Amino acid sequence: MPGRGWALITDIRMPPMTTDDGARAARTLRAQRPTLPIVLLSQHVETTHSPELVATGSFAWTPRLNDSGLTGLFYVDSRLSSDYNTGSDLFPQKEEDSYVVVNARIGVRGADERWSIELWAQNLFDTNYAQVAFNTPFQAGATAPPFVDPQFPGGRQVFSAFLAEPRTYGITGRFRF
Repeated sequence: MPGRGWALITDIRMPPMTTDDGARAARTLRAQRPTLPIVLLSQHVETTHSPELVATGSFAWTPRLNDSGLTGLFYVDSRLSSDYNTGSDLFPQKEEDSYVVVNARIGVRGADERWSIELWAQNLFDTNYAQVAFNTPFQAGATAPPFVDPQFPGGRQVFSAFLAEPRTYGITGRFRF
């Protein structure tokens, strides 16, 4: 059996470039020897949009309101995300702090669910966070000497971001015929 007794164990970051040489080598070997077992390790690779912790939860309650078939609806869901970097270049200025987003819905439904009316809200507590941050083109100062600090690459660079949707709310009516 080809590959029996052999395995490739490599780190994503390998010399000489210490970028993704190990991953590229694994991809090349996989193409040449498809049956070769490969274990790809990472001592430390921080990726963009990869929080260490994401937790979601929801709760729904639909109590009967009376004997005529009316039911209530109470629904809430939330998403917690720990700190993560929103930029593809991983500049520390593009770090997003952890946040929680809560959505909710409350309503009444008629008999046999032939109609319903619901009041809803998304991002109920109006949590502000950036979905993506990026370097703003053509904005760096040209007359002063560049700010150079290894802890803050792109020192005088201006950054822009696509912000998450703010709190939105509305009323939804549904009818079945």
